Amino acid sequence: MAKLDRAKEYIGFLKAIFVLLVAIDSSLIAWLFKHSSLNAHSFLVIIGIGISSITIILLVKYILKKIVELEDIE
Repeated sequence: MAKLDRAKEYIGFLKAIFVLLVAIDSSLIAWLFKHSSLNAHSFLVIIGIGISSITIILLVKYILKKIVELEDIE
């Protein structure tokens, strides 16, 4: 039972990181729309959006993999 609880807490922690990354990604996108002129800051924001979006996708895949592994623990 302890393994199951630990795995659930770990998934909850990963979900909190996911929410944080989504907030960062959406705020960067909002900043980009507000400051639509292309300059060095815009390119850095675009790179940040790309990195956070890729991280979100990889994190979702990892969370889903961990959820499937929960079936084996029970």
